[in-house]
Parts: sequence; structure tokens; C-alpha cells
Amino acid sequence: MATTTDAIEEPPCVRKEMEQLAIEGNTEKLLEYYKNAKGYEQYAVSLGKAAGALAMAKILESIHLGKDSRILDVGAGTGIMGEKLKEVGYTNVDALDPVEEMLQFAQSKGVYKEYIHEAIIPGKKVNIADNTYDALCLLGAFLIGHITTTSLPELMRITKPGGVIVFNVYQHWMKTGPEFHKDSIEAELQSFVDNGSCTKWSKQDITVFSSNGEITPVYLLTLKQ
Repeated sequence: MATTTDAIEEPPCVRKEMEQLAIEGNTEKLLEYYKNAKGYEQYAVSLGKAAGALAMAKILESIHLGKDSRILDVGAGTGIMGEKLKEVGYTNVDALDPVEEMLQFAQSKGVYKEYIHEAIIPGKKVNIADNTYDALCLLGAFLIGHITTTSLPELMRITKPGGVIVFNVYQHWMKTGPEFHKDSIEAELQSFVDNGSCTKWSKQDITVFSSNGEITPVYLLTLKQ
């Protein structure tokens, strides 16, 4: 069995094990991986996760989101998304993650303004005021045992009217359960448009890992003004 220390040497094996732990709901063991922030950073870098982060940052650019917009990186981890947001000119960015060790590592990069140690849990409010952020980014956060579409109303609560939520879902996760199936996700997004809380949603594919060229769909949900 792979350990947190050999995560650096065998990222594909570790990724598979982490995903299995998430499916099983083994939060305690999963947290062991995440608490090793340095090892996770090296693992994510070896996968080339920065490619996905840069692509997501450029999606915000493509919709002409102002560079002074207030952005929340949800599931910020070690700060790879924050680095790429800064690279394209976004500097008013906060980080949210449930693992303190991840936030401490991210803080060393100096790419965020605030660090929020909280988890996004269905039915529970985070300690963030309504209508706080112009945009929310979630790279690799929509997973079993992490965040699902059931938490979208809470994410929408902390997003400003007219703001956007951008998130990806790994292709293979779409086969693990009905809540991650493409049709289920897109029906949920359409329901927000139908009930008037959002104006539109869109989807585009990006390369999320440069190491293997893995493609993932990215969804962009726009809230009503």
C-alpha cells in the first residue's frame, strides 16, 4: 500500500488510493494525505496540476472578470490555483480549505489575502457573509467525500449577484455515482436558471494535468444580477 511518503514517487498509485478512500468515506485516512502538505504539493506538481489551474484562471479572464475582483479559492489546498490566479493578474484572492496544514503551506506562497479554515458541508453555513465574493474557483474540489452539487446553494449564498462559480469535475468521477454524472450535474445547474437564481451556465473542456493530458469539463455558473 502506498504511503504519504512515497506519494512523491508513485503519484498514479497514490491518486488511485486517495480516490478509493474518498469513495469509502474513510475521511480519517484521507486526511493523512492532505496533512502532508509538502508531499501533496510535490504529488500535484508531478501530475502537472498547474495546467488546470492556469486554464481555470484564464476562463475568468475570458469573461472579463476585473483583476481587482474578490475571489475565493474553495478547496485551495497548497495554493496552486492561487499562484495561477496571481500569474494572470488577480491579487484579491482568499483561500478556504478544511485542512490547516494545507493552508499553512499555501500561506508560505504569499498569493492569498485571507485564509479560511472551514469545510463546505451540505446544510451548514460557512462563516462568510452573504454576497461576499465576485467569483468562486473550485479546482479538483468536486469529489466524493469532498464537495458535491448539494453544496451549490451555500456557494451561491456567499457569491455576489452577477458573480460566477467555476468548477471542474474529473471525467472518471462522473462514473462513480449519480450525483457526479454529467446529466445530473447539468440538470442541477439548469434548475438554478429555471428558478431564476442564476442567468446561465456553460461548459468547456480543459487539460487539467499536463503530465498525462487528462481532459476535464469545467462548468461556469453565473448568478442573477
